[in-house]
Amino acid sequence: MRKIIFLDFDGVMHPDGIGTFSQRSLFEECLAKMPDVGIVVSSSWRETESLDELRTHFSAKFRDQIIGTTPSLDSGYDAGGRQREIEAFLRSSQWPTANCAWIALDDTALFFDEDCPNLMLTDASKGFTSQTAHDLLAWYRGG
Repeated sequence: MRKIIFLDFDGVMHPDGIGTFSQRSLFEECLAKMPDVGIVVSSSWRETESLDELRTHFSAKFRDQIIGTTPSLDSGYDAGGRQREIEAFLRSSQWPTANCAWIALDDTALFFDEDCPNLMLTDASKGFTSQTAHDLLAWYRGG
């Protein structure tokens, strides 16, 4: 079964409004333990940067794991909107939900249904932490 991480940037890859990609090395340490996971960028950055440009924010050895971006829907910033974008990606991809397990790393609960079991919420003031890494690896390993 294919595993996919839907990745937000602001509030995940760096604290919201503080620095840029300051948590990248910790995220990549975790990613090194998940060599077959795919990453889909769900961040609003996908609206201003191409997929190739988005890949440049990561070390070269991980760029091939970034397999796409979610579509930008009109409702993307509404309650549950980012989840709708993720679901639209999955419907249009070769990895429908029956054939993959997915997790969304995001700092905004409002963008997901209240009961979304696939959301791994980060603290926007901290971003991706060692606890997030632990939880993400537990998801990847199925536990």
